[in-house]
Amino acid sequence: MSHLSSTTDVGALFGHSFDANPMGPLLPTPPSHREISDTDIRAAKTVVADYLRDLGLTDPDFIASESKRIVNHSLESLANDPKANGKRLRKMAIRQTVKKLAKWVHAIEVEHSAGGTPLPPGVIGAHLPELLSLHPQGLVDESLPERFVATAQTKRKPVVPKPVPKEMIKQKLPLLPRWGKQFAETIGLSRRTKTRAPESPKAETQHGCSMVSCFSATRGLLAFLTLLTTAAAAAAYWETVSATGLFQYPLVGLFVLLFFWIAFSFWTATMGLASILLTKRQKKSIPADDPDYLTGLPRSAILMPIYNEDTSSVMANLKAVALSLKSIGAAEKFDLFILSDTTNPDVWLEEERAWAKLVIELPEQCRVYYRHRAKNTSRKAGNIADFCQRWGEHYPYMTVLDADSVMSGETLVEMVRRMENDPKIGILQVPPTPVNRQSLFARTQQFAAQVYGRVFLEGFALWSECDGNYWGHNAIIRIKPFMEHCDLPVLPGNGPLGGEILSHDFVEAALMRRAGWKICLAHDLQGSYEECPTTMLDYAQRDQRWCQGNMQHMGLLLADGFHPASRLHLSMGVMSYLSSPLWLVFLTLSLIAAYLGGDATAAGINPWLAGGLFAATMGMLLIPKAYGLMALMLRPLPQDSPQIREQAWLSVLLETGIAILIAPIMMLLHSQFVLATLRGKKVKWNAQQRDDVGVSLTDALMMHWAHTLIGVATTLVLYFAAPSFLFWLSPVLVGLVFSVPLSMLLGSLEIGKKLKNEGLLLINEEVDAPEVLKVQRKALAKNFRDKQSGPKGELFELVLQDPAYLVLHLGILRTTDREIPIFRDQLLQIQAVVKRDGLQALPPNIRFQVQNNRYAMEQLHIQLRAERTPKSPLAYR
Repeated sequence: MSHLSSTTDVGALFGHSFDANPMGPLLPTPPSHREISDTDIRAAKTVVADYLRDLGLTDPDFIASESKRIVNHSLESLANDPKANGKRLRKMAIRQTVKKLAKWVHAIEVEHSAGGTPLPPGVIGAHLPELLSLHPQGLVDESLPERFVATAQTKRKPVVPKPVPKEMIKQKLPLLPRWGKQFAETIGLSRRTKTRAPESPKAETQHGCSMVSCFSATRGLLAFLTLLTTAAAAAAYWETVSATGLFQYPLVGLFVLLFFWIAFSFWTATMGLASILLTKRQKKSIPADDPDYLTGLPRSAILMPIYNEDTSSVMANLKAVALSLKSIGAAEKFDLFILSDTTNPDVWLEEERAWAKLVIELPEQCRVYYRHRAKNTSRKAGNIADFCQRWGEHYPYMTVLDADSVMSGETLVEMVRRMENDPKIGILQVPPTPVNRQSLFARTQQFAAQVYGRVFLEGFALWSECDGNYWGHNAIIRIKPFMEHCDLPVLPGNGPLGGEILSHDFVEAALMRRAGWKICLAHDLQGSYEECPTTMLDYAQRDQRWCQGNMQHMGLLLADGFHPASRLHLSMGVMSYLSSPLWLVFLTLSLIAAYLGGDATAAGINPWLAGGLFAATMGMLLIPKAYGLMALMLRPLPQDSPQIREQAWLSVLLETGIAILIAPIMMLLHSQFVLATLRGKKVKWNAQQRDDVGVSLTDALMMHWAHTLIGVATTLVLYFAAPSFLFWLSPVLVGLVFSVPLSMLLGSLEIGKKLKNEGLLLINEEVDAPEVLKVQRKALAKNFRDKQSGPKGELFELVLQDPAYLVLHLGILRTTDREIPIFRDQLLQIQAVVKRDGLQALPPNIRFQVQNNRYAMEQLHIQLRAERTPKSPLAYR
């Protein structure tokens, strides 16, 4: 079996075989011969004329004469074919037409420029009808006039830049530090190996990563306050449960571990508030109208990796970013890349068509490239690595976005300027602001992030300094050190805790810091936006994926050469999920102790100390919310709206009540996710739900029936066994008992919009939307209207029927050089299935394979057009 693949010049677009009968070697030639009737000849001319009209030709005389010429040429080709008939004549005529079209397109898309230099891979796509109408004679002539080719190439849109291949350096990451490995060898837990030089000498010698070398006054103060608070609380709790016998030791141990993270978060927020209130520094920035605004800035890349996303939303986000850059004159300083890992064949075709429309609509200065990978190896990390290895040499920096990310041009320019001003920054993270959602749940998330997030970000920036973290998107990265140090290793063992690293961002930041580069947080920059999940169900599904990825980081906490701050970031990611089952165990042990003791007094629990500790714990959890409100009132930012401050206190109370109710539900969900991960259950990392869809009663019951039962059962047990505990655990029990209606209410769009109209849970972007978000919303509305009024039916059939759409798809596919092979017998089977049952009979995986092979697409195109009953022009635009 031979692999059908395009190899020759003309075949670079439509395949390598344009013989009169490419299937001839497979099919036996019978001795008989039958003449072709005049009716069949007229039918063939009609089919060719219909094809030419769909190409965009409008001159009826030219269409008639060219149809006749093509059919006559096809008759000559079939003169010695004993199986010649009307069906074969139509197929041969369409094949000849496609051959002419391929040659015509090749002269524009593939040929060299007038100076002889290779052009970057490009397509004419939707411009095909327009260009053919300008020079239809090109289908007949042996060559195209140079003047026309030069004019046509101005309509040609580059798909990707010219690649400059360069491999990333694979990282070796011992999971134990050298002292740990030596200790393991000493006690015989591992085999002794020969001593060799460290993998990352710069990180050890020039940029030391010891606890002493990374000490600072801010970190020392934070550590002191956290440890002091934890020690005082632990001593009080020890006295509180001193008479519980054997339960005392596990209870105190769990309490210390859990309270430490509460105290750490509390003092981080406290330091953040102090910094906001006491610091009067102002970041200097160059205004966009300054003549030197863009002086000296290099061209950078903006990457948007996508995976089966809503195409209309993705293109609206990119359009907003591109036009924002254009509005400040910075469009020529940035190249935008759509890096598609989409596996849904329909979504893939929709992406191509939407990209072709986008590049036509945008000004000439805005460059937007599109690349689709046939295999999404290593998920998002592999997607970014593929860009680096193909085009990383073109750019010093890349800004990574998510599919729902939007960033203003001013912010993007400032990020590049800060990288230029400090050549030691490897990653600069800009905190994204959640926007654009209307459900009650999403509105609480947006409000909390904007009001409370400020004090936490300020405190985080204080202690992390330039040993920060990377959140996977809305960040700018220096490409050269990223390629040298951040190619992710594969963890030992099988998934989910072993194998490929799922949550790549924390690890990439740790690897970059290990090599001596700074990881900084630009907490003062605005103009960075994202969208959050709209329901508790969507939030939980996203957290399930993140939980599995973060739990992998447990094996990296002692990895050799990591900076202590990087280990802290990794441990914080682990504890964000591991704390839930620990809290569940802690509460369960407390209830068992109470049950065995009969009540709090019999169990040896001092009610006054217990109440004080409970108040202190709740205070440390809730006071940072008051910090956010104080910062908003006392030191508002320039963009903070007075309308928000009017009812901010009421919004804080509402958000706090909702947070208390959903906390026990998330505790159980996170506990479930952690246990599933430890049991070895893998989670599919599918595309996220990014729309406001609400929660049905069925979905709420399926998600929360167990939570309701646990809440009711626990309440009954406490009522009969330890009624004194009902008061203390009521915040936990209420949320669980009413989890089903609570989930439905939180997913409600109507309630969210009513609260917005009342001025509750408002954010600045809803009161006075920045220009980049206004453009995004207009573009999204336009994309929706275009989708409703565009061609109907299956996209797979449309691309195989419409010549212009096919030219676009095959031109884009040619730029990847990574086609999926289809063997000859497999293609014949596919063609037989399509002939018998239609395109709908092909399963998605086969369609995806066909769409990844230019020759197979061409052959199906010829087959369908030859069998097509002439209709009105498709007019693909």
